[in-house]
Amino acid sequence: MKAFRGILASVGIAIGKAYVLDHFHLGVVGHGIQNGQVKAEVDRFTAAVEAARKLMVEAANSNVKHLSNNLRDILNPHIQILDDPILIGQTIQVIEKELVNAEWALKQTYDKLAQRFEKIRDPYIKERAHDIEMVVNKVLRALLGKGEESLSGITEPVIVIAHDLTPFDTAQMSAKHVLGFVTEVGGKTSHTGIIASSLSIPAVVGVPKIAKAVNTGDHVILDAISGLVIVNPTDQQFRTYNRRRQQFLYIDRKLEREAVKEARTKDGVLVRLKANIESTQDIDVALTHGAEGIGLYRTEFLFVRGNQLPGEEEQFEDYKKVLKAIAPHDAVIRTLDLGGDKVPAYHDEEPEANPALGLRAIRYCLNYPAVFRTQLKAILRASHYGKMKVMYPMVSSIEELRRAKSIMEKIKREMDKEKIPYDPDLKVGMMIETPSAAMMARQFAPYVDFFSIGTNDLIQYLLAIDRGNQKVAHLYQPLHPAVIRLLWSVIQAANIQKVPVSVCGKMSADPYYAYLLLGMGEVADLSMDSHSIPKVKQFIRNVSVEEARQHVLKIMEFDLVRDIKKFLIKNVSPMMSEGMFSELTVEEPGVDL
Repeated sequence: MKAFRGILASVGIAIGKAYVLDHFHLGVVGHGIQNGQVKAEVDRFTAAVEAARKLMVEAANSNVKHLSNNLRDILNPHIQILDDPILIGQTIQVIEKELVNAEWALKQTYDKLAQRFEKIRDPYIKERAHDIEMVVNKVLRALLGKGEESLSGITEPVIVIAHDLTPFDTAQMSAKHVLGFVTEVGGKTSHTGIIASSLSIPAVVGVPKIAKAVNTGDHVILDAISGLVIVNPTDQQFRTYNRRRQQFLYIDRKLEREAVKEARTKDGVLVRLKANIESTQDIDVALTHGAEGIGLYRTEFLFVRGNQLPGEEEQFEDYKKVLKAIAPHDAVIRTLDLGGDKVPAYHDEEPEANPALGLRAIRYCLNYPAVFRTQLKAILRASHYGKMKVMYPMVSSIEELRRAKSIMEKIKREMDKEKIPYDPDLKVGMMIETPSAAMMARQFAPYVDFFSIGTNDLIQYLLAIDRGNQKVAHLYQPLHPAVIRLLWSVIQAANIQKVPVSVCGKMSADPYYAYLLLGMGEVADLSMDSHSIPKVKQFIRNVSVEEARQHVLKIMEFDLVRDIKKFLIKNVSPMMSEGMFSELTVEEPGVDL
């Protein structure tokens, strides 16, 4: 028995035999060419690019008809990579100047791009490097004369194990034959994960070296709830997970059927549950899982998927699409959170020594006012077409907020002169995700229409913990007494100042943490990943806000995380429906990592 830990990309449990797919590890050998061979080698390269393009276009037009139009949009940027002047142009230059074969020139060009992405710590943007890698490998396969191994040809139920899967691979999957998949690279926001979720295929990604540790035919348990992969499990593990899988499927179907119901507590408090999304293709999944709006639209996707900054028109059409798709509900658009460790490849920025504390989010926008103005004008134009709110991320001072609001007001005046319509009552808010903003919530209140607490970064900054650093990630504790006290003070300050407050961080998606948040005061809505909405809705219908408030007062007397955890498990567990999972209570039966 072997066990591996990875990142949950699409929730579920799968049990079956492994099918190892390894079409990413290609042997590329470099050799020199003569001056007279350059044109022929460039022609061979461009022919391979066109061959790869043809395969991808055919897949987008025919093999993915079962996907929604929004999800099909994921595939188009991959095809556009083949027009990238850096990737294609520089490869041709390497062939011409260094007199090497096309395969070697392409590998050198990609390796340089990959090194640049490695300096970026943000996992979402790093995953864009995987998109380029996927396309490069298709071109290399064409150059090397190696055919594509299609997942559409699988005729028996398997769990696919691969270094990586392209969105085209994933789109060709049949839930009947592909029970789940595991990849060595990728993250929660990967396009592959988005498509897997839309097809309800369990997936765990970011499991290093697993493709070499598993053989086709090995028995595999894929626990895409806790991010666990067990290879050749014991009989006891098999029985345990078989029961858990049946339980999960029963509960999941039941919760999805009831997802359209409102989340009203036993004592009559209505809580709105909204979805956090990365792009427009997430909206279909959000609605089918009972989302009552978009609580956080991360607009960074628009800025990292291409080779240049998106213009006003492109952004306007995207935001407009979000509003029309989510109607009659509202959508909260977060302004650009780039900078520091989130610099896209086309942006010529020097890496920062401590990017998490550097030029990012609202600081980045104020430092690049042209980029900020373009986005704000696109947002304002789109606000005319639906219910929209806009919020600024990573605000740490009132001066920043006032500058941002001043820029927006100036754009409004310009649009008034040009008679460009927009929503004059557009609500403007800010994220509370820095300790300074949290401590000054009462002072910020007069300047905003709403607060949205981003617990992920707030906890990281408050505890001085890099949650992406495996050496200290265990110290990232949402139940730290300081976290609970600070969250309570923010929600109380918002309530006193009569400013609606929402929570859009990961804490919203876990029943135990959601219970704490509801007990801290009046919370307008909770926003989370779409798949967590049915579960949290069901949980909220089982609890009393008044009882939660009494429990929070008791919890605030504790000084140790372990005491808070014990208290929560003892008092909240009876309110959990059968089969409902939480990171506080998920057990890993018989697994020793």
